[in-house]
Amino acid sequence: MRSPTMAALLLLAVTATACARTPGGRDGTAAAEASPIASPLVAALRPITTSGGRLDWYHGPGHDLIAFDGPVGRGRTELFTMRPDGSDRRCVTCGLAAVPRGFIGQPAWHPDGDHLVIQAEGDHSAGSLFNHMAWGIDNDLWLVDRAGRRAERIWRSPQHHGALHPHFDATGRRLVFAERVATGRVVAPRAARYGAGGENQWTGWRVHLADVDLGRAGPAILSNHRRLFQDRPGFYEVHGFAADGDLVFSHTADGRPFVDDIYRAAPSGGPWTPLVASPATWDEHGNFAPSGRALAFVSSRADRAWRAPRSRARTLRTELYLRRPDGAVHRLTRFNDTGRGRFLVSDFAWDREGRRIAFQLAPMRGDWRNPPPPEIWMLTFHDPQ
Repeated sequence: MRSPTMAALLLLAVTATACARTPGGRDGTAAAEASPIASPLVAALRPITTSGGRLDWYHGPGHDLIAFDGPVGRGRTELFTMRPDGSDRRCVTCGLAAVPRGFIGQPAWHPDGDHLVIQAEGDHSAGSLFNHMAWGIDNDLWLVDRAGRRAERIWRSPQHHGALHPHFDATGRRLVFAERVATGRVVAPRAARYGAGGENQWTGWRVHLADVDLGRAGPAILSNHRRLFQDRPGFYEVHGFAADGDLVFSHTADGRPFVDDIYRAAPSGGPWTPLVASPATWDEHGNFAPSGRALAFVSSRADRAWRAPRSRARTLRTELYLRRPDGAVHRLTRFNDTGRGRFLVSDFAWDREGRRIAFQLAPMRGDWRNPPPPEIWMLTFHDPQ
């Protein structure tokens, strides 16, 4: 049975396009307040599945599929694919016995359109909070094919280490991800059950870059491992590669409990260029449009009461933003202004033309082990970005 919240969101989607074109409803205000659209750049906004998660959209000529993780029970997810309209949903990992059951997901397409890299709980995982794909602690990396026939573990994390947000470059010959190395510093013994052994989960991270050879098997698929930015400790979340090959990532220094600014840097480990600089807000998932001109990202900046580092993730509200080539930043969504509860707009992916963005929308209520399923929405611009 559809939840009241989802029914309300579906109603918003029906009225979203009209609300974006006019200043309001019959009284000029009510419809505008209800719409989750926040910018005239946006032509339409609608849900495409009520049970989705972290996602990636294939950019090549082979097909037009979105890969995503979705819940299949308490404490369990699987990897799925679907068409951009939400049809033809298929489970990729359901028949792959080699991949451990539990939290499986955070997919990224290889440029060949046939393979994906995913995270899955490893040998040391206890199925706890930080073992979820959103954190990646005690997660391994697997290579799977979209037909569900091949599964190869390509990276194994030791206990309290981690792997987060893997991405291939445009050639498919390099893979980058955020890697955590256990610090050995227990700061919260009572929190050991949450999956980081009582360590500060915001520390120990770095950027890991490796070469890829799909003709090999298992861990040999990755070689020439390089650890970047080890002289700048803290938390890293990798968002992928820019068109020129630069890395795009978020970094938070000193173990502070939030995701700070977004940067780009050469894979050689060269100087950092800030892309989104706002030290008091939560900013992540920086992702350039295929044109390389506009940058979409997720931010808490609309909530003026949320200020880092004193505010905490349990009160976080995020929306989707766009920085255009002229430097102007446009807020694209306003789910948290609709009066329907607290939401996190999270992982997203562009289509190959830069006209649409598919993104995860997570209603934030209930137990983390059994929350309402995240939804996947589609945002359409009037013009390619």
